[in-house]
Amino acid sequence: MILQALTRYYETLLEEERIAPRYYTRSGISFGLQLDLNGNLIGILWLKQTSERNGKQVERPQSLDLPEGVVRSSGVLPNFLWDNAMYFLGLDAKGDAGRAARCFESAKELHLGILDSLQNRTAKAICAFFQSWRPEDATSNPIVMPYLEGLLGGGNITFCGFETTYAYEDIEIRAAWENHRKENESLFRSQCLVTGLWDQPIERVHPKVKGVAGGQSVGTSLVSANGNAFESYGLEQNLNAPVSEYAAFAYTSALNSLIADFDHRMSLDGDTVVCWAETGEEQYQNAFNDLTNPRAKTEKDVSETLRCIVNGQMADLPNFHPETPFYVLCLSPNAARVSVRFFLRDTFGTIAENLVAHYKRLEIDMAPGEWPYLSLYWMLKETVPPGSTDDAASPLLAGATMRAILSDAPYPTMLFSSILIRIRADRKVNRARAATIKAYLIHNIVPKHPNYEEVLQVALNEQSELKPYVLGRLFSLLEQAQESALGLKNATITDRYFDSASATPKLAFPTLLKLNRHHLAKDESWGWKYERQIGELLTKLEAEDDPYPARLTLEEQGLFILGYYHQKQARYAKKAESEKEN
Repeated sequence: MILQALTRYYETLLEEERIAPRYYTRSGISFGLQLDLNGNLIGILWLKQTSERNGKQVERPQSLDLPEGVVRSSGVLPNFLWDNAMYFLGLDAKGDAGRAARCFESAKELHLGILDSLQNRTAKAICAFFQSWRPEDATSNPIVMPYLEGLLGGGNITFCGFETTYAYEDIEIRAAWENHRKENESLFRSQCLVTGLWDQPIERVHPKVKGVAGGQSVGTSLVSANGNAFESYGLEQNLNAPVSEYAAFAYTSALNSLIADFDHRMSLDGDTVVCWAETGEEQYQNAFNDLTNPRAKTEKDVSETLRCIVNGQMADLPNFHPETPFYVLCLSPNAARVSVRFFLRDTFGTIAENLVAHYKRLEIDMAPGEWPYLSLYWMLKETVPPGSTDDAASPLLAGATMRAILSDAPYPTMLFSSILIRIRADRKVNRARAATIKAYLIHNIVPKHPNYEEVLQVALNEQSELKPYVLGRLFSLLEQAQESALGLKNATITDRYFDSASATPKLAFPTLLKLNRHHLAKDESWGWKYERQIGELLTKLEAEDDPYPARLTLEEQGLFILGYYHQKQARYAKKAESEKEN
């Protein structure tokens, strides 16, 4: 299904001339070789372009639609009309002069075989170049020397033309190349599993997928079977799962195009996420990026698309069609191959609704300066220990969480337990942690415990008598009473008792209440207020014979943390209101 979706996307892009046609590929070129009619090198063009990325000006190779490259895992295999300096100039970039000479000779043989019969001026000049160039003199050539460092660094080279800017644009040369490719199609023919067409030349080694974060620089394979264990009925390599040469080219071209699109691809804690609409329209990718990674600092900064979708008005947006098929693919590097972390297909409207439902579950009281939408990045960041050498969350957790959000499936249990572990470690309950706990409990636990829903709200529920929630509120008030009486100079009850209070209330709260009597006695200004509020909560707890449970389950600990957070936020909200009145 992945290959079929990518092949259809390639065909959509091809109709709009947004991707290279069959037998061609989009690759980066750094240098252009200028030849005279006799094939002598008369100049080298610097083809890198300056662009802005992450606020910095960087030089990148120019992207051109060149003849399709070879799959080069080992051995000596040249590309036609473009390659690195080892193949085109015989430069020894790896300390192996013998290999450099073999690379140049293989490129010479390929170009002479395809171009020698043409009477075209550009073709004749390229043939003359390969026949006359001496690789052993390359490093001392006065034209090569100014660019030597870049050439040895692996920058790709192409030939310039006479009738056209580049040699590959020449009509006669393109025809010769395409005939060469057709004549060298695979002899093994079968039905293609992607297109369904019969009697198709089957690709033995699929083209490489390039640009996956963490993958090899030469590219990785999405489809690869190159061991005896994968052979069946005597069929080697990828002949076991027949994919035509056309389909292999189409799906890899589409995937490489998506990965190279820095404006729309996403990095997910070491994985690479790409998305596309079946219609090829970029506005759906833009909207998906807005929804999955909202960068708005205030409500005023929220994009109109995001605002409309969150408010349930997607159908009213111009040119948006909720029924448009939309795909999300998450790729993870795995040595020379690339693994599929997850692949989702649904309508754009459904995926958008799932994202909106997720944000609504995350809604919770917060400080005035906090961002209105909590992105997946900040949720996952709360699962990572501070000061960790690797700032990223577990890729398994990141992928599972994103998949759950997009498909409206239950959140992974590991997300909830990781947040609890971090709270036990540093005893801090911030907006991101409390919101994640709230979302998890709503989506995963409320179906089994509907009574929890009364406290899984944006703000404090003062009427609830749900014991874990009330205990969390009580702990927050005891903390406030201590702060009011003693300040924050010494270790607080949160530092010493939060873990035991949230897990084993029966052991912790009798001690906490004894300490509280001393705090209230010292606080002559506000002790009476905290005494009244604490008394009200104790009344709710003592409605039963056993006010303090011996143990709280993990879900009940989540309710305890929410009660603690809500009570704390209510205190800040009242303080802010009183400051406004004054």
